[in-house]
Amino acid sequence: MLNVDQFISAKNQLLCSPCLDKEPVLHILLCFDNNYALPAGVAITSVIENNPQQTIHFHLFTHNVSEENRQKFRSITANNAAITEYVINDQFQIDDQNTTQFPISACVRLIAPMVLKDITNRLLYIDSDTLCLASLTSIMALDMHNTIIAAVADMDYMQQAQCNRYNITVGTYFNSGVMLINVALWCQNDVTQKTLQLLNSGEKFDYPDQDVLNIVVGDKRVMLNQKYDYLLALSPDGNEDAGIPKDIVLLHYITKNKPWHQPYRTRLYNHYLSTSPWVNNELPRYEGKKTSSIRQYSRLMYRQGHYFAAIKYYFCYLQKNFLSKYII
Repeated sequence: MLNVDQFISAKNQLLCSPCLDKEPVLHILLCFDNNYALPAGVAITSVIENNPQQTIHFHLFTHNVSEENRQKFRSITANNAAITEYVINDQFQIDDQNTTQFPISACVRLIAPMVLKDITNRLLYIDSDTLCLASLTSIMALDMHNTIIAAVADMDYMQQAQCNRYNITVGTYFNSGVMLINVALWCQNDVTQKTLQLLNSGEKFDYPDQDVLNIVVGDKRVMLNQKYDYLLALSPDGNEDAGIPKDIVLLHYITKNKPWHQPYRTRLYNHYLSTSPWVNNELPRYEGKKTSSIRQYSRLMYRQGHYFAAIKYYFCYLQKNFLSKYII
């Protein structure tokens, strides 16, 4: 059996709570690097705000998170919550071709259930780019008999592409951004070992952790209502999350257009950001690896009347676009 403890260099108690002795405890997993520390903190803030009567234990599996951000997690205040950090070291390795589009921290979720198997039998994983908008009681009450993962079906275009490629029944290819995990069954089926073997087999996966989980889990999955992982793409100044259905429990901001980037900020996200320890952080103007987001920021500056900044960032976009296309 794989020794997953070798991948953890430190375990830090960032927030303590005497309520952990009270049952039931909702165990929530987040995995992220320093680039996603801010949204992870905002996601945690939203969970705490909308679940005031629920005892919660957050398990943060972090990779290269700064001490400044660690201290911000320590400063979160909640009488009903505890936060434990598991620091991932460089012994955790994934084939480079499967970490070019997504950070290695995205694959850390594959080892977490084994690390936590003596702590909980049921684990709720949420991506850092999610917001909790309602009580999580209903999802935690789901019947998980003979089910490794309960999750929401991904978008239609993903179903067609990935189901055909990996021989998965159309409509059951799930999005791994929100997963309710049966920890005991996960370990019995050796999901960690099998998924890591696939990622390091030499094959390139478009959506590494998500693809291999869909392959390995097989028919031991249950598809959830989309309210538990409502997939939403943002446009500049679009405030698309203002028009979502009222019953959404977990909102998931997909694509690289994130609400903590200046052109895509929304009133809803700003609410939870404003009550988090990251409220005074300077937010990034654009996604650094995505040249089109620089162009979008230039357009935002123009609409706001900041013409010099608009010209500056448009030239920045042209420069980066040229370099990405013609410089090897």
